[in-house]
Amino acid sequence: MNDKPSLLIIGNSNVGKTSITKLLLPNPNIFKGKIGKNPGSTLLIKPITQQNLPYQIVDMPGFGYMKSTSQRRIEHIKTQIVIHIEKKYKNYFLGLIILSVLRIEDEINKYSIQNQTTIPLSFELIQFLNEFNIPLIVIVNKIDKITNMDKQRLIQLLIDSAKGDGINLVHIDKLSSENKNEIPFLEFSAVKKINLGKLKQMIEYYFRKYSK
Repeated sequence: MNDKPSLLIIGNSNVGKTSITKLLLPNPNIFKGKIGKNPGSTLLIKPITQQNLPYQIVDMPGFGYMKSTSQRRIEHIKTQIVIHIEKKYKNYFLGLIILSVLRIEDEINKYSIQNQTTIPLSFELIQFLNEFNIPLIVIVNKIDKITNMDKQRLIQLLIDSAKGDGINLVHIDKLSSENKNEIPFLEFSAVKKINLGKLKQMIEYYFRKYSK
């Protein structure tokens, strides 16, 4: 039985969860996880441990944007995740919610404008994890794929839309120690390793805090 605390990595399919997982491992070359070219490549809940890693990483299966996957299978994955969190939430010292900056507008339009349902929405996921008091960081991945102007516009759209659902997203550098309702976000690129050092520092901070 593995008693190590856990780092949760979760988000829609094909947003870079497994790529980010690999960046956080001390020995990424021996990691046998599959970095999916197609949505839904990672289909199992699989704790990842390595000798020099003081915690384990749980790379959750992706959900949403799975055009080639049946609705029944999507619902099965969704149920798997809910049951796992309900059973294991005390083991998690931190959750990383991975978003693709390229999908922010599409997801918000479906939710706020067209009033359609995604499976599940990122905001619903944040609210769900908040119920278990798991500390969270929202990772806005793939910022290398867009211009700085588009990045600023999309992140502001994310902040404003989240606020409408009672979620207070704040840049990780602007967190207030007095406001416990703030959820930090970090602009990131798994490909260019933008802000990787800062992410590792934050993980270390939450790990130490949990371990005290």
